[in-house]
Amino acid sequence: KAIVAEEPKVLVTGGTGLVGSHVVDALLEARLTVRCTVRATSKLRWLDGKAVELVEADLTGGELGKAVSGVDGVVHCAGLTRGSRRELMAANHEGTRALLAACGETGQRVRFVFCSSQAAVGPGRPDRPREVTDPPAPVSDYGRSKLAAEEEVLGYSDRLEVSILRPVAVYGPRDEDTLPYFKMASRGFLVAPGLRERLVQLVHVRDVAHAMLKALQRAEAVGRTYFVAHPEVVSWRRMTAAMTQALGRRAVTVRLPSALVGAAGTISELIGGGRRTGQLDRRRARDMAVRAWTCDVDRTIQELDWSPAYDIEEGFRDSAEWYRKEGWL
Repeated sequence: KAIVAEEPKVLVTGGTGLVGSHVVDALLEARLTVRCTVRATSKLRWLDGKAVELVEADLTGGELGKAVSGVDGVVHCAGLTRGSRRELMAANHEGTRALLAACGETGQRVRFVFCSSQAAVGPGRPDRPREVTDPPAPVSDYGRSKLAAEEEVLGYSDRLEVSILRPVAVYGPRDEDTLPYFKMASRGFLVAPGLRERLVQLVHVRDVAHAMLKALQRAEAVGRTYFVAHPEVVSWRRMTAAMTQALGRRAVTVRLPSALVGAAGTISELIGGGRRTGQLDRRRARDMAVRAWTCDVDRTIQELDWSPAYDIEEGFRDSAEWYRKEGWL
């Protein structure tokens, strides 16, 4: 069933983050009633002035009954992308399990949309994108924590209406992880990983948010898993060209062997602790060494009636304009 209550209420976890805050925007535009979980330490800058109900709750500390009470749907975006294996599993796996348990205790068949990641199942190959039906092969602790969370979600299929969405590399307004690349390009240089060309698929954060909305709305999404990416596969060469074009300037691209990128990630993590937003760490260095972060999105486009609004040129222009407007560039 789709969410058809007279005043549908949707809980968003991670609503103060990149994807979650854009999900909140998409839900409000769709005239849904939105509730967000926040913590005492949460920065509310992306929620300020918006018609959302805030409930203080920590996914790793329980007290989730109030957060899920009376909701028709949940979009679970909260999670950790950096940290030790233990920290990642606690936030992404155990936190998801706690939220599912709270939803299960309501006795209602809540629509539960989980924002996972392609990292949960691993990359594609230069000659073949990753398929939803391929056996999972995560290559990082982050990916393994997301896969464990996916397994928890599927375990509630008999009690909740679950859907799993796996975005690829997400970028756009409010994104602090892609910002360093824009800053490098604005200074006239860019670093590309590997001596052989790498292939990637990207997705603008607003397109991710609208895919989450579609998963809430469409009956076809129940029990299904989807990749979320622009269908176009691009090379790092094309990506850097689009970035410099968006910034309106030229930049020299320097290709570094994957081993050097990996060493830089290790050193950066040791010096900075691997927790600063936008920081190159060992996981990101390993991800950059992968030949093809690609996936098949045909199912997503067909079953969710979803079509990304931003190709790489338009998306990077939008990002650059937002960064400049906010004084980040």
